Amino acid sequence: MKRNIIVLAIFALIFSGCRKEADYHPYLGETSGLAYENYSGQFDYIWKCISTGYVFWDVDDTDWDAVYEEYMPKFEALDAKIEAGETVGISEIKALYDGAMGRLKDHHMNIQVRNMFSPTDTVIPIRPGFNEVQTRDYYVEDYSSSEKHLLEFLIFLNTMYDIESPEFIVADPVFYFYCLIKLPDGRKIPYLWQSQAQLSNLIKYLGAPDPAGEAAALIDRWFTTIQNTPREQLAGFILDNRCNTGGSITDLDYVLGSFINTPTEILKSRYKEGPGRLEYSAWVPMIVNPLETYHRDITAENIPFVVLCDIYSISMGEIETIAIKNALPTSYIIGERTFGATGPLITKAVDLTYGGIFGDINTMNHYVYTSTFETMIDGQVMEGIGFTPDKTVNRKDHEGSYKPQLDAAIEYIQNAH
Repeated sequence: MKRNIIVLAIFALIFSGCRKEADYHPYLGETSGLAYENYSGQFDYIWKCISTGYVFWDVDDTDWDAVYEEYMPKFEALDAKIEAGETVGISEIKALYDGAMGRLKDHHMNIQVRNMFSPTDTVIPIRPGFNEVQTRDYYVEDYSSSEKHLLEFLIFLNTMYDIESPEFIVADPVFYFYCLIKLPDGRKIPYLWQSQAQLSNLIKYLGAPDPAGEAAALIDRWFTTIQNTPREQLAGFILDNRCNTGGSITDLDYVLGSFINTPTEILKSRYKEGPGRLEYSAWVPMIVNPLETYHRDITAENIPFVVLCDIYSISMGEIETIAIKNALPTSYIIGERTFGATGPLITKAVDLTYGGIFGDINTMNHYVYTSTFETMIDGQVMEGIGFTPDKTVNRKDHEGSYKPQLDAAIEYIQNAH
């Protein structure tokens, strides 16, 4: 979702005017040359940047000032150890940052720090979102294993179902799997899995003799099969967004624009336009328009559109899912409550907003990857919460298997009228 989102920022600037200029620029970010010399200085620096530039202070109940009061003395104690000739290990630093910042609401957030007195030390990551999802009662396993297991499941899909034309494509770093699932009555279900929402960036390579062109052909096959299959032969279709880590918001032009008849508002977004924690721009709507390249009125024909999601449907993987649910009456969502990373990101945003990514792990010993925009869908900010499907099928209830979720999708389409 971080790519191609600049248009939202441009709209925001047009409608809300120029950014307010303060007497000083408290959001230090990438434009600052400020340096620090010890652990407490590093913590102070990062705390101030988040205090000013974090976009979720309206929904995050963290007492940020209390965090400073509690943890500054602890970082000063690390400084005292260095001054006394002692060493400070990675585990000590990580424990403090996890305690201070590891429960923030932003599920995109990735805080990275280095031990400045041992610069060869491994980068220390603090991931509030991954900390939170591991506390959910349906959590199964870490992200990398989940994607690996899903790939294995898809490779052996033909041993579980009657399918036609299976094709697996790698257009680094995106994986796609396409097939036609055949029902006993002869009807077919075009199925597409995507590990990232990048089809709008790949489809332009249609016809190219390389992996990007192969991925474009696979994507085109899913769309054209949906578009051209006679209604009596088309039972419905499935978009699988499980383990989808995000990508381009322009994918909505395809996965939604192909099936709507009028311009449709998907979400609203806003950004930090001033130094105060609650200084926001106006909310700006994002509209998706009908697409001419591929189009079928699935609502008029009552064609079921099932989207699969899970705990690792992240960013555009979940925004896309909820957008389809809200805009298309024949859509149905099956799986698990999604990750909850709904705030778009752009890089080098300091000159555009008062928020977003800041730092450089190699030259400044810290880097903070954090949302540039706050998103509202259906009047709610769902950051840190995620979206609940129409039908919940948790892998944890099925020994970690991905099959029951797809079983439920096929059964829903078979029984839809």
